[in-house]
Amino acid sequence: MEETIICKLCLEPIYNFICINCLQKSISRWLSSVRPKLTDKLKTFHSSLLEKFSSDQTKEFCIKCKNIINTVVCPYCYVKEIFWWIFDEDVGLSKELNKFFNFDFMGVGYLKNIETRNLAPIITYKTSKPDLNICENCDQVSDYLKKVNGVWLCESCRDSEPSD
Repeated sequence: MEETIICKLCLEPIYNFICINCLQKSISRWLSSVRPKLTDKLKTFHSSLLEKFSSDQTKEFCIKCKNIINTVVCPYCYVKEIFWWIFDEDVGLSKELNKFFNFDFMGVGYLKNIETRNLAPIITYKTSKPDLNICENCDQVSDYLKKVNGVWLCESCRDSEPSD
């Protein structure tokens, strides 16, 4: 039986693991094209994440570089850490990162132009009449139930009830 690998940050299972080294290379390529001065800072930040989340017990196979990696952080958590690091450096640049490595960190949603239907919660209310039209006294089905003293009764049970 194969063990499920868990992200060290969010504690969610990781199924198609892309290591943080591969993600760092992609982000570094993007960053060097838009803000080359930050690439060295990114490497330092990346190294600190490697140091904090490396483990000798947990290793995972990266589907991109095909290496066994001992820092198991899911792509979402890694890019989120980079996003907030860049946010501290330059808010506008973090918005650009969000466009290219989109995990919707800014909470704007993925489908801006599509209207969703009004999603109201489904709530079950106790109806004023039984659903199946069953007499609560004799358990017979009846189309002519009436509530007598808080109990739904069929016509024959109502007739046998002593009147007040």
